[in-house]
Order: sequence, then structure tokens, then C-alpha cells
Amino acid sequence: MAEHDEVEQNRGAVHRRDIAAIIRLVVAVVIIGAFIALALDNRDDVPVGYVIDEALAPGWLVIVLSALGGMVIGWLLRLRSRSHRG
Repeated sequence: MAEHDEVEQNRGAVHRRDIAAIIRLVVAVVIIGAFIALALDNRDDVPVGYVIDEALAPGWLVIVLSALGGMVIGWLLRLRSRSHRG
């Protein structure tokens, strides 16, 4: 009975994990917005050097691909650390 009363009393409470999830979402949206603003501001072609050659590519494309590459690397590192735990 006491447990039921406690559940009823805290029904509308916001828990720490909920706040953490909201903060993570806000930070992610801000970072994505910053990348979009940066990409839109850099629409000129830029030289991209390869090991053998060099080519011109739109600046926004270089920024977006770099951001996606960083996200993939972070995701892979996170998967690796999870597999070593258990």
C-alpha cells in the first residue's frame, strides 16, 4: 500500500534521467544547427587534398562529410567500449 501511495505522489515528477535525455537532445540540436549554419556560410569550392591528387569540392559538402565521419567514428568507439565492458 505504501508503494502505491509513493507512486501516486510522484506521478508527475521529472526524473534525472529524463532531464539528462532532454539536455542531450538540446545539445545535439544546437550542434547540428551550428554545422548547418557553418555549411551554409561556406558554399564556395575548396581544394581537398588526397594522397595522390587534389580536387575542388563545395565547402559545405566537406563540412557535412567531416561531421558525418566524426559521428561514425564516435559511434564505433562507443560500440567498442561497450563490448569491452561485458
